[in-house]
Amino acid sequence: MTMTKTKMLTASALGFSLLLGGTAYSVNAASTNSNAKVNFKSDETGTTKPTDPTNPGDEFTPEETPDPTTGSLRIDFASSLDFGEQTISGEAKDYFAKFTKGTNSTGADRFVPNFVQVTDNSGKNAGWTLEVSGSEFKNGDAVLEGAELTLSGTTLASTMDSKFKPETVMDNIVVGNSNQTVVGAKAEQGMGTWTAAFGNESGTSATDTNKNVKLHVPAETKKVEGTYTSTLTWTLTAGPTTPGL
Repeated sequence: MTMTKTKMLTASALGFSLLLGGTAYSVNAASTNSNAKVNFKSDETGTTKPTDPTNPGDEFTPEETPDPTTGSLRIDFASSLDFGEQTISGEAKDYFAKFTKGTNSTGADRFVPNFVQVTDNSGKNAGWTLEVSGSEFKNGDAVLEGAELTLSGTTLASTMDSKFKPETVMDNIVVGNSNQTVVGAKAEQGMGTWTAAFGNESGTSATDTNKNVKLHVPAETKKVEGTYTSTLTWTLTAGPTTPGL
């Protein structure tokens, strides 16, 4: 019995030695370090081209020349509003703006809802507020008394994840001589590029009008033949504000 046990133990020891290749191993480890880095620079002098407000990220070249603001938090584009040629009337009338005309990436005509585009490349994620005000409609010394410009159907679009969508989106904005909030992004909202369009449907021709951009002229308003113009001022500030304050 003793000899049998000895043979079995010897065989087991031999098998263990073969599994290790018959060599006694000692583990030696060595390590060293390397670096990874990234260098960010300010986008203060950058620009962002207008994008299609109904198809975020798609190229859209407006017919009118953009007049962007500067800085890493900027307004890239704001549509001009054209209510066309109208016949003088003694009745109250609502007039609607033509769609913003431009071309897509293939050069084909596009008629998109009137819009404003904002880019926040500040990297601060502090949020921002977009406001609008407007002067009276004037034709020389003549004023279109009582005329009321209303922006409605405010629709936000971006290639950014919807979780970053600005929380405050105002509708039925009556544009007057004091600032009215259009869009307000809280902290951790509104990063990247966003369009705020008035309506979400496009037109098909230069004669189509956007029912979300309305100019109301009362019946009693005096009208002098000629072109009345108003200047809309779009103001973008860092940080959110409370609408109406």
